[in-house]
Amino acid sequence: MTARVGRAAMKLARRYPRAVRGRRQDGLGRGRTLGPGLVRALDSLPHGLCVFDAADRLLFMSDGFRRLFGSAANRIRPGLHAREVDAASAAGPLPSDRDPNGLWAACRRLRARGTTDAVVQTLPDGRQIARTLHPQAGGGWTALWEDVTERRRTDSLLRYMAHHDPLTGLPNRYLFAARLDRALARRDGVPCALLSIDLDGFKPVNDRHGHAMGDALLRQLAERLREALGAADIAARLGGDEFTILLGDAAPAPALGFALHLQARLAAPYDLGAGSPIRVGAAIGVACAPLHATRAQALAERADAAMYTAKRLGHPCLWDEALILGPTDTGRGAPA
Repeated sequence: MTARVGRAAMKLARRYPRAVRGRRQDGLGRGRTLGPGLVRALDSLPHGLCVFDAADRLLFMSDGFRRLFGSAANRIRPGLHAREVDAASAAGPLPSDRDPNGLWAACRRLRARGTTDAVVQTLPDGRQIARTLHPQAGGGWTALWEDVTERRRTDSLLRYMAHHDPLTGLPNRYLFAARLDRALARRDGVPCALLSIDLDGFKPVNDRHGHAMGDALLRQLAERLREALGAADIAARLGGDEFTILLGDAAPAPALGFALHLQARLAAPYDLGAGSPIRVGAAIGVACAPLHATRAQALAERADAAMYTAKRLGHPCLWDEALILGPTDTGRGAPA
């Protein structure tokens, strides 16, 4: 839509060059030679439209611009430099040498590259306005402003939904896999640990109390996982009652100690309004990189193998060739 409006504006400017440079009787820079039909057409555009000459001075401002910027547009008059137009629309009356939010510098870079990429500014009321620039013959140019607040909010929501579990809000397996790959690709020698977590006793909760109660338990459990994480850690729900955690800076001993504390935290009673607290257990397997594996799939397989042993033994297990429980002196604080 923006591209079509931009092409239409350029065609009008080329077709009526003298008209655009005329003076409007109401003082807004659109003159007697600019016919009322063309004025109405430009003013009816859903975008804000401004035309600037080769010296970056304002020649024309549409009603759409005033609709976007409200009272701030009342301070803008033909002859103002584009930088002053930015200052007035962004934050009210500012000195002409001010460049609010770097808008004018960004626009100059776009013009130098000859692209129509958008520059987005955020207004004091939170709205986000995208501007695209369209060069004209002779050095002049047009600028189109569009309110993209809802579109960007929708895009952000869709990106979030694509990478997060809808029930718990935790990252899903796709986002987690990307973070794990990034951690394993580091070359600074910092170790990391992968925890594979599977709940014990979750199915009876669903069978006895219903799926709504099971969902409530998973949400509370996810919150406990979040509370346990450090700044470099990430937890994810892989599906069902399977979870995983990446500890971003943990050697085997601290990682196993973290798993022991986490198991105790997850086993604490859950108050779900069922009349009595509900308890579930968690089997946790730990594998560390680069000690146990340097590729994501191999690391996950070894964490899973340790987790299945943990189910049998009743406590978290650190992977090794014989799946022997490792040291438990941690150095990492217990989860909250």
